[in-house]
Amino acid sequence: MRKWTDSNGRSTPAAEFKWHKSAITSIEWCPTDESVLAVSGADDQITLWDLAVELDAEEEARHRDAMVGSNGARRDVPAQLLFIHQGQSQIKELHWHPQIPGALASTAASGFNIFKTISV
Repeated sequence: MRKWTDSNGRSTPAAEFKWHKSAITSIEWCPTDESVLAVSGADDQITLWDLAVELDAEEEARHRDAMVGSNGARRDVPAQLLFIHQGQSQIKELHWHPQIPGALASTAASGFNIFKTISV
């Protein structure tokens, strides 16, 4: 995923976040928080992103050091990644609930989910 900005009349990525390993199947901005984005992918994941998160150099180093898996391998988890929802297969669509802030509904071949995170 890339966050674009206009610089000198040209569109260039301001940031690039790599997480989903397959095609994106649905994307929708949060209606109550303009910097939060929900994304579903063919990799059977729904992710929530806060594009307003920007770490300074000290925070970036602390974040990088904290992202080590149980086997000691370093995991590259972007600071902007708020939440990962898994458990559905072949996710096709997601939408923010119009009346419950932070709640999402998703449809997939395996059924549908409605969930609310504590992050938004």
